[in-house]
Amino acid sequence: MIIGSIYGWENGEDDIFDPHSSRNRDDCLEPMRVMEAISRQRGVELHTADVNQHNLVEPDFSLYVESVDFVPCPAKKNYLILYETPLTVPRNADYYYLNQFDSIFTWSKQLLKGGLQDKNGNSIASNRFFQIKHPNPIPKDCREVFHSPVFDERVDFACLIGSNRYANLFDERELYSERVKAIKWFEEYAPCDFKLYGNGWKVPQKRLGQLGKLRYRMEKIIPWIAGRPVFPSYQGQVNTKYEVLSRTKFCICFENARDIDGYVTEKIFDCLFAGCIPIYWGDANIGQSIPSACFIDFRQFQSYHDLYRYLTTITSEQFFRYQEAARNFLKSAEFTPFSSQSFAGEIIHKITEDFGLASTPV
Repeated sequence: MIIGSIYGWENGEDDIFDPHSSRNRDDCLEPMRVMEAISRQRGVELHTADVNQHNLVEPDFSLYVESVDFVPCPAKKNYLILYETPLTVPRNADYYYLNQFDSIFTWSKQLLKGGLQDKNGNSIASNRFFQIKHPNPIPKDCREVFHSPVFDERVDFACLIGSNRYANLFDERELYSERVKAIKWFEEYAPCDFKLYGNGWKVPQKRLGQLGKLRYRMEKIIPWIAGRPVFPSYQGQVNTKYEVLSRTKFCICFENARDIDGYVTEKIFDCLFAGCIPIYWGDANIGQSIPSACFIDFRQFQSYHDLYRYLTTITSEQFFRYQEAARNFLKSAEFTPFSSQSFAGEIIHKITEDFGLASTPV
């Protein structure tokens, strides 16, 4: 038996494995529960770091869930799971931070193929990076048959679900600001056909830097004086994304950043599970991961006017073909690498291999 400490979950007390956790929105903690179950089968005991500290247990290894502050400890091995791009979490491209880990699990094809090289000539070899995909728990309402309301049963036309945030680096590939452009276009030209959900939309677009913060403060004043909402389409937070997406025909589905090879998150899968057609922009090679028949590629349109014109011409038969393509993909082996089981299995396989407890991957 070996013991691991998980860092990066501020709730502690093994809350990361609790299906009833207040943080378990849309069952996002399922991958960690699966990881804990597989670990036990393989002779590995996992706890959040505070539990091991309370029990005076020195862990054999540490596992960091995203790039939080490194905590020196006597662990024999240190592992890191990278979820986000450096545009959102700059530390994810920081040599001095990443070099503290023996193995790093990532979706980044650049790191997997060539490792990390920074502008100062420091490098981390590619053999310290191991491939995972963003895990995607299947909603309980959807089950594994993936049946969902058809075109005429969906009362809402289009939506966007996301938080009002900004990139932490100036980079033209960020798509936080593009989401705001989409919201504002629909609010001006198709207000009855669009609904906005998520966190933080009662205030203006959040921006990076001192000038960005100044502009943000100035933009807050006018709506407050006028007594009108900043984003009129805003409906508030969602109980579950599936609930909203299963009654909506189309969803603006932009990643946090575009043209970063391998960066495919839960956003498009949330739509596919619910039978909502995603309007996708993100990974330039998305068609290599998900069949193009499953989604609408935003890059094919010159403007939001062109996109909206296309959406309004889609028939129930065309809509069904998108849904059918999505169902076929989700039922196929092509989806397996994006599952919670694959995510957890890859990580635990590497850890058990390092400690001589290796068995076949899950």
